[in-house]
Amino acid sequence: MCGKFSYNIWLVPGDKVIGFSIDVMLTSILLWSMALSLLLISFTPGVWYKLWFFEILGTGYLWFAGLTLILLLALFLPRFRPSRWKLMITLAVGLGFYASTIGTWYVPRLRDARTGGFPLTVMTYNVNYQLWETSAVTDLVRANPVDVFGLVEPFKEQAAELLDNVQDLYPYYYRATGGGLSLFSRYPITEATTDNLGTRHHSLFASVNVTGHPIRVVVAHPLAPISMPNFINRNQAMVALAAYAAQQSITTVIMGDFNLTSWSIYFRNFIINSGLRSVNLGHGLNPTWFYTDEARSLSHFDHWKQALKIPIDHIFVSQNVRVDQVITLPSGVSDHRPVIAKLRVM
Repeated sequence: MCGKFSYNIWLVPGDKVIGFSIDVMLTSILLWSMALSLLLISFTPGVWYKLWFFEILGTGYLWFAGLTLILLLALFLPRFRPSRWKLMITLAVGLGFYASTIGTWYVPRLRDARTGGFPLTVMTYNVNYQLWETSAVTDLVRANPVDVFGLVEPFKEQAAELLDNVQDLYPYYYRATGGGLSLFSRYPITEATTDNLGTRHHSLFASVNVTGHPIRVVVAHPLAPISMPNFINRNQAMVALAAYAAQQSITTVIMGDFNLTSWSIYFRNFIINSGLRSVNLGHGLNPTWFYTDEARSLSHFDHWKQALKIPIDHIFVSQNVRVDQVITLPSGVSDHRPVIAKLRVM
């Protein structure tokens, strides 16, 4: 391609032709840089995704997929087509990786066609303590009754206020001693504790008796990887939680805000090592953050964050669980959308 540009410069003398050829060459360099970068980002199993930089960059994965599609379509214009086929192939390969990574979440799974079992509906909801409004959260919780739900982030006093308003629906309650986590349940909580599993991150661990069947429930909130120390701590927490899940002999549900996207290599490692499955598999990506109530004033940075719309709140379940439906509710006063999973334990 560069040889062709050089040929044009020598064939037709004059500053205008030279300037035009240089512009074309610079455009080509820019397009190739973008195409190769988008290709690199598209391949999430790549070892480079273990790096903190790519973990942060990967939050824009859906936007990068859209940009790849736009560039590829633009290169189909007649003025580009004869000289850009290699570039188009590169972008097409990247687009294939993006489509595969995103599309797999929307393919129905045969395991969700199984019959039998007993129903269990769970919910996880992160409400920033700074945005907390007891009445608004109460209305959302009462309008969407479930069997068990984990509340993430609010202070102890805020969670207690909610309990006072919904205790008729959820007579069983446990507040973790660390991590800002609470568990509300229609069914008896037979045991509960708070543990960091040897990491700097505390999680809530409980056993719930659902119509005579013991269910292990974990509510977790690893740190957001906004810095290298947080990134390391979050990854250590995910490794510890995966090891814990792998040791369980009864049906297990792990839910919360994991500050981890569905295409992260650390998400994939958690699935492999825990033996659990994400309820989103076969039911869509279900983005949960960043959302906001239109009435709430936002900072300039928050306005930018609204463009992300990424799935970081998750529910993981044992392989013997059928997933009938996954629902993401409006965020209410929070910047996270609640996630509800309607399950059947086989």
